[in-house]
Amino acid sequence: MKKHFFFLVSAFVLLSCAQAQFPTLARRSFLGIQMEKITDDTKRIMELPSENGVLITKVIAGSSAENAGLLASDVLLKINGKEVNSPDEAVKTVAEHKGGEEFTYEIIRNKKTVNGKSVFKEYPKENYKDIEMEYTATQTINGIQRLIVSKPKKNSKKMPVIIYIGGIGCYSLDNPLDTTKNEVQFLNSLTRAGFVCVRAEKPGIGDNTACKACAEISFNEELDGYVNAVKTIKTYNYVDSSRIYIFGHSMGGVMAPLIAQQTPVKGIIAYGTIGSNFMEYLLKTRRTIGEAYSWSEDETDGFIKDYCECAGYYFTDKMSSDEAAKKNPDCKQYLNVFDYRSRAYNNELYALNIPAAWKPFKGKALLLWGGSDFIASKEDHEIITSTVNRFHPGNAEFKVVENSAHAFGTAFSFQEALKNPGIYNKLVTEKVLNWLKIVS
Repeated sequence: MKKHFFFLVSAFVLLSCAQAQFPTLARRSFLGIQMEKITDDTKRIMELPSENGVLITKVIAGSSAENAGLLASDVLLKINGKEVNSPDEAVKTVAEHKGGEEFTYEIIRNKKTVNGKSVFKEYPKENYKDIEMEYTATQTINGIQRLIVSKPKKNSKKMPVIIYIGGIGCYSLDNPLDTTKNEVQFLNSLTRAGFVCVRAEKPGIGDNTACKACAEISFNEELDGYVNAVKTIKTYNYVDSSRIYIFGHSMGGVMAPLIAQQTPVKGIIAYGTIGSNFMEYLLKTRRTIGEAYSWSEDETDGFIKDYCECAGYYFTDKMSSDEAAKKNPDCKQYLNVFDYRSRAYNNELYALNIPAAWKPFKGKALLLWGGSDFIASKEDHEIITSTVNRFHPGNAEFKVVENSAHAFGTAFSFQEALKNPGIYNKLVTEKVLNWLKIVS
């Protein structure tokens, strides 16, 4: 049975009129189970009356579920009287509630129906001996968005800041249950070197409230959230506002120079990003994807041709992925990734002249490409470097991070990066800190 792992959460907010400039955003609630959909096999083996509910496969220690007495192998049928017949339904139901609220549940345990009630706990926070964590927020056109701040302990001086902007996906940067994630290790290593690090959450993700869903917002709406994040961080009393840097990962590197046009920063670090028009980027990286899959040259060429045909239907002719699939059945598979973001987001991204976005940037720039990153193009980083240096000589530098995959994992080839990327590549930290020592 295919397992679906979810940490069930919900969000709520208390906005203080006295601190309207710095809205208070409470932690979302945390049920804390891993679960999977009930299948016909599950029903038969467990002798269940139906396929209703979700099977709890693990209860997280210290969670609301543990406090409620829920156990692995329980079948969760209802929360507050509402049926939950899939992991998605369970997530949405819990998201309607906030920490501190009572909830009721109905489960099947050992073929018997059991009812109970408990109280939702708040989502946990990261905790370190040498790093101080703050969970702040910023008001944007999207709603109230979470800022996760890590700063060195026992430092009373104003400190330089690195603001981390993530990639295209609708995922959270708030991961207290797994601090081994590569981006967390990366940012913590910078904090331990004396930098305040800020993770800017996407609209509609994590603790964020009064926001449209991440999948519904446009590129420019997401951009506004990051612009306001930078503006807010500049006002914090422990921040040296003259030494603000943006680290843009993947699509975050596209956002970075656009953010800087609205609120100046001293420098930008872009890793695994895009530096040419989006259609050209797709063309170049479909070839490296073919290499990662070890396709023959003729297979890769056919893939590129079909992919670009489908991308043309979607971006140029403005067809939906379903409409494009009527022209070429492969389009449904190829274009599926774009359906995770809104039509407006994709249209605005496609319209961008990315070198033009970098042209007015007067700060310092470091372009990093992982040597095993088949998702980004090495040439695109060279294009950005050339663009910045053409108009601001000497301001940009390009470096390859050896044996590094798109998400900072260690890999010695495109093939390894695809199949089995390893642990965090500390060369990412080393390259960034070496550059910061020079420009700071």
